[in-house]
Amino acid sequence: MKSLVEKYQNITTPKELLKFMNQYFSYGYLSKDGRVFVPTDTDFNGSWYLNYQLQSVNDILQTRVGNCFDMVEFEREWFSNHGYQIKTFFEMVLLDYNNSYSMHSFLIYEEDDTWFLFEFSDFMHKGIFKFPTIEKLLEYQKSNYISILQDQDIKNTELEKLILKEFKQPKTGITASEYLDYILSESFV
Repeated sequence: MKSLVEKYQNITTPKELLKFMNQYFSYGYLSKDGRVFVPTDTDFNGSWYLNYQLQSVNDILQTRVGNCFDMVEFEREWFSNHGYQIKTFFEMVLLDYNNSYSMHSFLIYEEDDTWFLFEFSDFMHKGIFKFPTIEKLLEYQKSNYISILQDQDIKNTELEKLILKEFKQPKTGITASEYLDYILSESFV
């Protein structure tokens, strides 16, 4: 029987990658002290910002959990190793005060002069979606993100603070605070 690493190494298409991720991974995160948190843990949300660390691909294959930050890096490695042109983006509401609104990172890739959104972590919009241009893709993704924020009762004045940033690969093992500092140091789209 093949190990999970061997199964991962034998994936040859984006569709196979999404199927693999759907079959073997779930939402959660790895803490700095090595504890795996899943949404059913009572302290899942409360301890995320203080305890989260960005996982490596090997960590994800071992823990089988991750959030969008982790999964984008997992996806980045696979797509990069298979010769795809990719871009990664981060979206959030940037306020001058602490907020509890969702943040999201996602990966897009180009194939045959067409752009695709590869979405695993957004449960409501999971899949591979094809677009004629990056601009159309980003409009679609922004609309999805806004609908999630509206479900969280965001105010219109806060929604005006939505940002979208393209970012390069961060270091693994960084904390949530370090991740956000890194992303926010990148340029706006």
